[in-house]
Amino acid sequence: MTQITAQLNYLRISPRKVRAVAELLKGLDVDLAEAQLKYLVRKPAKPLLKLLNSAASNAKNNLGLDKNYLYIKNITVNEGMKLKRYKPKGFGLSMPIQKKTSHIKIVLGEISAEKRKKKEAFLAKFPRIEEKKGVKAEEKKEIKTEQKQKIEKAKREVEKVSRPKRGFGGIKSFGRRLFRRKSI
Repeated sequence: MTQITAQLNYLRISPRKVRAVAELLKGLDVDLAEAQLKYLVRKPAKPLLKLLNSAASNAKNNLGLDKNYLYIKNITVNEGMKLKRYKPKGFGLSMPIQKKTSHIKIVLGEISAEKRKKKEAFLAKFPRIEEKKGVKAEEKKEIKTEQKQKIEKAKREVEKVSRPKRGFGGIKSFGRRLFRRKSI
């Protein structure tokens, strides 16, 4: 079974934070892991996504493997060197701080033949979207204008439903708007 590796050294994020994200990805297919990382709002997600793409392209260029049939076999996050800095404190003192770095190594494996057949059967259920090459520019414009009209119509319907009914506020509400005890 072939293994594909890629590594990232001296990432300026602490290993503890990177490990929290890396643990989510172990054992996932590459395409699922990519989807997970794209929408994850954590600082290590972007460098991990770049590393994963690098490993996938290594597999494609060096071994001719398809990205769809790869999974994350292992991710290790090790501690890199610490950048020593000092922070000023009271009474003329300075306290040392450590800016931690991480070394990340990712190992991809190829999905076995049985799992590959299952995945192909699963992907066959979903229709593939293919663009026709014979579509003219005029037809595309017509389709776009129709879509815009539908969107505008839907927006108008939403506005009608979501508009609050306005009644007479009276002097009380006017006074509240004019003078507020605590400003927002």
